[in-house]
Amino acid sequence: MKYIKFLHKLGVFLVLTLLFITSSTFIYFFTVDKKKRLKKLVKNSNFYRDLALKLFNVKVYINNFNLNTEENYLITPNHLSYLDILVLKNNDKNLFVSTHEVKETFLFGKVAEFGGSVFINRQSKNGIKQEIETLKEVLKEGFSIVIFLEGTTSNGETVLPFKSSFVEIAFELGVKIVPTCIRYRTVNGEEINEKNRDLIFYYGDMNLFKHVFNFLLNVNSVEVEVIFLNPINPSDFKDRKELSKYLHSEILKCYTG
Repeated sequence: MKYIKFLHKLGVFLVLTLLFITSSTFIYFFTVDKKKRLKKLVKNSNFYRDLALKLFNVKVYINNFNLNTEENYLITPNHLSYLDILVLKNNDKNLFVSTHEVKETFLFGKVAEFGGSVFINRQSKNGIKQEIETLKEVLKEGFSIVIFLEGTTSNGETVLPFKSSFVEIAFELGVKIVPTCIRYRTVNGEEINEKNRDLIFYYGDMNLFKHVFNFLLNVNSVEVEVIFLNPINPSDFKDRKELSKYLHSEILKCYTG
């Protein structure tokens, strides 16, 4: 029975992925205006996001979402899993900052691209100014930006130190920053613990495809909470180190509280 359910979920996953890529390809080639194209791609990805969360029984609880819909923000959550992307795509304004390593990943790179991700090179210190200008253009188009300041995922024990280059981008963009806390509550009805956390958390040298297959095989339900903390103005901080310390402490306090 377990493997029958797995085959069913695998089929659903593959069909959803195929439909998403097909519809996104259609939008990409038949929408000439870049701004309209991006908005359509994001709206399309959010449609499939909602469908995926429902079909795979992932319940998302949003707390303290009191952001002004007329403003653009830089949203800075902790990072635990590829599921974070689905969890945070809760409106048509959010675009994700990702890396070229993700872009080059088979299948998932194309999914990220069609989801409206903005790719940056975290290995290039000389490219920071160019990355900042690219993200400023995205903000001007009316989008908010989601960036994982840890630069990678953790095993859930804590919030990892923030990457200085990513914090510099946050400091230089000049928009309000929203520290955000992601907390996975349960998997298969049990509280997240050391024994079951690897069903959800994707980190270290784990193989992405093996993890996804393990998720489809063993996970029947997930509950996750997203807490948006009060927006802050980066100009209230003297430098990126002070900003980094504050953001990290606020998210860590929320995550472990």
